[in-house]
Amino acid sequence: MNLKRLLGLFVLPLLLLSLHAQAQDKIVSGKVTDAKSGAPLDGVSVIVKGGTTGTQTAADGTFTLKVSAGVTKLIISSVSHSTREVSIGSGGVQVALEPTDPTLSEVIVVGYGVQRKRDVTGAIAKVKGDQISATPVPSFEAALQGKAPGVQIIQGNGLAGSGSVVRIRGIGSISASGDPLYVVDGIPVISDPFIRSNGGAMNQNPLSSINPNDIESIEILKDAGATGIYGSRGANGVIIITTKRGKSGKPSFTYSNKLGMATYAKKPDFVNGPEWLQLRQEAWVNSGHTGQATLPGTLTWAQASQNNTDWWDLLTGTGFINDHTLSMTQGTKKLKTFANLTYSDDKGYIKSNAYTRLAARLNMDYNITDKLKVSLTSAYNRGVNKRVPAAWDGGIGDAMSSALPIFPVYNADGSYYSGLTNPVIKTNENKRREIDSRILGGLGLEYQPIKNLFLRANGAIEYTNSFADEFQTATWNKLYSNKTTGTASRNPYWGSNITANFTANYLWNPGKDHKFNFLAGTEMQDYQRKGYTASIVKDMNQPFWQDPSAYRQLRDSLKSAPVPGISEVSQEEFTFGSVFGRINYTYKDRYSLQMIARVDGSSKFGANYKHGFFPAISGAWTISDEEFMKGIKEINFLKLRASYGVVGNANIPSGVYYDNYRVGSNNYNGNPTLYLNAPGNPDLKWETMRNVDIALEFALLGNRLTGEVAYYHKATTDILLQPGVQPSTGYPTIWRNLSNSKILNEGLEFSANYKIIDNKQVRWSIGGNIAKNRNEVLEYELGPDAVSGGTNDTRIVKGLPIGVNYLVRYYGVDAADGLPIWLDKNGKQTKTFSLDNRVYAGSVMPDYIGGFNTAVSYKNFDFSALFSFVIGGNIYENSAKYQFLGVSKKFWNFRKDFLDRWTRPGDDAKYPKLVADAADYPGVPSEDQFNSTMFLRSASYMRLREMTIAYRFTKSTLGKLPLKDLRLFVTGTNLLTFSKFPGGDPEITRDFENAQDRNLSPNITYLTAPTQKTVVFGLTVSF
Repeated sequence: MNLKRLLGLFVLPLLLLSLHAQAQDKIVSGKVTDAKSGAPLDGVSVIVKGGTTGTQTAADGTFTLKVSAGVTKLIISSVSHSTREVSIGSGGVQVALEPTDPTLSEVIVVGYGVQRKRDVTGAIAKVKGDQISATPVPSFEAALQGKAPGVQIIQGNGLAGSGSVVRIRGIGSISASGDPLYVVDGIPVISDPFIRSNGGAMNQNPLSSINPNDIESIEILKDAGATGIYGSRGANGVIIITTKRGKSGKPSFTYSNKLGMATYAKKPDFVNGPEWLQLRQEAWVNSGHTGQATLPGTLTWAQASQNNTDWWDLLTGTGFINDHTLSMTQGTKKLKTFANLTYSDDKGYIKSNAYTRLAARLNMDYNITDKLKVSLTSAYNRGVNKRVPAAWDGGIGDAMSSALPIFPVYNADGSYYSGLTNPVIKTNENKRREIDSRILGGLGLEYQPIKNLFLRANGAIEYTNSFADEFQTATWNKLYSNKTTGTASRNPYWGSNITANFTANYLWNPGKDHKFNFLAGTEMQDYQRKGYTASIVKDMNQPFWQDPSAYRQLRDSLKSAPVPGISEVSQEEFTFGSVFGRINYTYKDRYSLQMIARVDGSSKFGANYKHGFFPAISGAWTISDEEFMKGIKEINFLKLRASYGVVGNANIPSGVYYDNYRVGSNNYNGNPTLYLNAPGNPDLKWETMRNVDIALEFALLGNRLTGEVAYYHKATTDILLQPGVQPSTGYPTIWRNLSNSKILNEGLEFSANYKIIDNKQVRWSIGGNIAKNRNEVLEYELGPDAVSGGTNDTRIVKGLPIGVNYLVRYYGVDAADGLPIWLDKNGKQTKTFSLDNRVYAGSVMPDYIGGFNTAVSYKNFDFSALFSFVIGGNIYENSAKYQFLGVSKKFWNFRKDFLDRWTRPGDDAKYPKLVADAADYPGVPSEDQFNSTMFLRSASYMRLREMTIAYRFTKSTLGKLPLKDLRLFVTGTNLLTFSKFPGGDPEITRDFENAQDRNLSPNITYLTAPTQKTVVFGLTVSF
């Protein structure tokens, strides 16, 4: 038998068998829609009943599937809709799925994985990406305000690109950072706001360069049952950011645009020029002087009377918001791709201040085989912050302080008036620009060697590069130095954050009632940041950002010809090495148990405490699935969950555990000397937080009412502190763990949403959340003066909250002579001011925080509104004491709310008489020492945070236009503010000196620029 005949005998039966099999196959097509809205559903699973063959619906809800001839039924399922079993008929399959309660089916991102919300045993709040990108805010985290219970967001001030203070269930740290850990697509990113300290009266916000339009969802992990997987960095909560990825279907493009205007939300009001002069004269006479009052500098009354400058008006205007985003998604069985390109330009209401963001993203998922998958995550974000001076640094800060309305802007010849404060000069002639670039790149591999075992390896790098530029023009130098040219300076830093992790995930279902999910993993992180010991400076007539080659030449010359005092140094280095594990067990889909353990090793801690162990256990009981609940139709879902765990806080500067030496100012025998600047501490370790959480999740009345009630108890011990030490030691401070220390955060959270109307044409829902947190320092062995915050205005005191105000109590005004009346330590009235009478008079901690919202849709119209609120707590106006004493020798602007002052005997006034010198009040040493409850205010406020009106054109209304969807909308932010705070905007985020300042004094204001109010018009179109 020859070879050809042998092959024929072997191949022919296989060919006939194949033809027979193809003849038995059939093609099934169909479309899946939402039963209530009729909208197509994409990403819905379509699987042959009893088999594994399946597909997913495309963006328009359609699917096509080749099945065997004997197949008669399909299983249609989605995480957001009910599962249906449908029969295959002769025509196409048309399926309308009922939306389910999101509490049951929503997928939640947890550390190193995902879970159904039904099975989650920890406290996790989810905010969807469209709730983030729709709101024009300085940085994405500000858009979380009012949307998650127990999460306090103090939005950034009016400076473009400013950051927010984020606190999850209170604050348990003093000198270590209280900020949460941010994880972007599995990468713990760098979010330190003190990389550049508070230069220019603003803390750099590294998160502002992250593109909100990239975000698919944000999960906020709040308790140890959720954050325990992050071990030594989970004490302050974890914010997981998941970016968008490709979806099944043909290439689909979406373009969105927002154009709008910005102004200030609420500002303080000041008197004008003639009024200021009148008040100055009044204070002069009240202090016993005669004749006309003296004025600042050499200014005469005749000159001053000619001026009535509105500095606020000169430095502010209407800002302009311009945001463009183009994205593409496509997906096949093998490859799914998401690409995004964003350009946004936010010109704030402060003139010359703007933040421009350029962002690009490419995420790809490729199935090499059925068992091997590779994922690419990549992004480039570039933020350009056109800085302006603010607060104590001048500019808009001067407009609220020492730039008086009696000062002119220009001389008669048109040149700048420079004899006294003129913020226009600094704004126009001292230019600043901060350029931050962030590259995120990650590659992941997933391999399934056997059924239910998934091996994942991920590696990523975050590279940051930043330039802080300043340019003083020749005009500036001519006014303030002998130079005839301009001066450019640049302070750069650059760093890499490398992470890698490997996890093994095994699913084991030994019976229909038992489900196990085992996770084991290891992770490594290595961060390095470098910079220079001083700025690189050159006399030239344009800034470095306009002539980058000049900077490069000067930088490179430092290698061959070093300049004393300028050298490349390592600014920060640390490593983490970890192993972790998690076991999830579910019985009858009714009882869930989770156990977590993580061991962290960190280079930040001393030789005796390099490693720490962090365990957590949590469980949940779906009560509504019990037999005794079956007859209660009003209760659709009821779940009780609880957790206990130990997590840590490692957020301190690196290298503080070892001896620190510094070059001395005196040489010995011609050689430089070294001296011990701060002693090391080999016992330095992480803070420890023990967390208990108990919650009840519910869905009632046919899933129309959903919500959650939660109680938590967090106790932080081993507090990391950097207190002062005895001057005799010769050292200013030392980092240590306070052995006898405990800080409590205990609270209640409640959130609910109710669907008032829910049908195909009309939907109306209301919802909200409120949280109460009790903060108390339970154990503290140091005295109240060991650490302080703000400008020495807040303290740590046993038995009181963190950050209590330490002030002299103001009682009122003596109607007879107009002098202030104070209270001594015993509560007795006195007319002699003394700092010895300071007591703990207020707290920066609010009593309640929350938000409430409503959303209405009628056919294609949508309306939504969100209010956020704060109840309780205090704001201390550190600048108000100078503004009240503005007509004294301090010479500041005078606020109109201080006009309620004593002027004649018998007056019932809120404020005492005006004086020409603060020392004219008995006992007051100076304007700087006039700290009292006279300027302690209520921090309560309510704000219309967001409001949106939109109309959607569907495919049927668009007719023959090649568009799938078109949505037009108008959105306003911070439109209304209800507050009794007299100083302008009650939402305070000023600059901070360090993490301790940020923890103790978030509500200490000093010339803080009010946040923005915006109105934007936009469109979103898909094609």
